[in-house]
Amino acid sequence: MYVVVGASGFLGSYLIRAILEKTDDHVLAVARSVHDGERNTRLSWMSCDVTRHGDILALQDRAGREKVKVLYLAAMHHPDEIRSFPLQAWNTDITALADFLGVFGSVEALYYASTEVVYGETGGLPVDESAPLCPVSRYGELKALAENMVITAGYNVVRYPVLMGPSLVAGRKHFYDEIVDSVAGGKRMEMFCDQRRSMLDFGTAAELTVRLMECGTARRYRVVNIAGDEPLSKYETARRIIRAQGMDESLIVPVAMKDSPVFREKRASETILDNSLAKRLLHLDSITMRFI
Repeated sequence: MYVVVGASGFLGSYLIRAILEKTDDHVLAVARSVHDGERNTRLSWMSCDVTRHGDILALQDRAGREKVKVLYLAAMHHPDEIRSFPLQAWNTDITALADFLGVFGSVEALYYASTEVVYGETGGLPVDESAPLCPVSRYGELKALAENMVITAGYNVVRYPVLMGPSLVAGRKHFYDEIVDSVAGGKRMEMFCDQRRSMLDFGTAAELTVRLMECGTARRYRVVNIAGDEPLSKYETARRIIRAQGMDESLIVPVAMKDSPVFREKRASETILDNSLAKRLLHLDSITMRFI
C-alpha cells in the first residue's frame, strides 16, 4: 500500500493517479483537508494534520502493520509565506516531519519531496545530487534541513524543478491554468525570461517518481533529481504551452525577474539539474516536458 502524505496538492493529485495507473497497490491519501478528486476502489482518504501528534498516531493505526510505501509531500511551499510566518513554517516543515519519522513504522520505502532550491545558484551548469547545497532563501534552508533528517533516518529524497501542468484539484487552478485562461480570454501574460529552470510537467514527474519507488535498486541512492533535459525560462515554457494549445503565443510577454516586485523573498536566477542518475536508474534516454 502507498501512503501519500500531503495528497491534496497539485503534485499529490498526479501521484495518486500515477500509482493507480502504474501499480496494483491501494492508496491511502492523507491531507489536512480532504477534497473530491480521483475516485477509485483502491483509493481511500484520511484527514490528518501532521503538525498534530495525535493525527500521526491515528495515521499509524490506520496503516496498521503492513509494510507501506510513503510519499511525503507535506510542507509549506511558498517562499514569501515562509518568510512571513517562520514559526508556522518550522512546525510544518521540520517539527512535524521529525515527529512523523519518529512515529511511523513498517515502512518499506519513503521518498521525501524536495526541490531544486536547495542548490541555490548553479552558475549556468547542471548540478548533480552530490553538489553542495547553497540555498538563497529560508524555504531552501528548511528543505535542506528536512532532507538531512530524512536521509539520516535511512530514507530517500527526490528533488524536483519547477513543475507545471493542468490542475487535477477540484476548484483550484494551477499557474498553468491561469496562463491558458488568460490567453484564451485575449489577455497578455507577463512571464520571467531571465530565470532558467529544468522545467517538467506534473504528469511526467509523478510517473517517474512512482517508477523510482518501484525500483529497489534506486533506494540505494539517497537523493535523485527528477527534472527535464532542457533548461527553460518561464517565458519560453509559457510560450510552448500556448503554442501546444493552438493559441496566440504573442500574448506571452517577457519581463525580467530583477525588475519585478512580485516576490519579496530572494530567488536564484538559474538552477539547472543534472538528471543523469534518474535516467540511468529508470533506463531512459531522455526526460522531456509535456506542454499539454
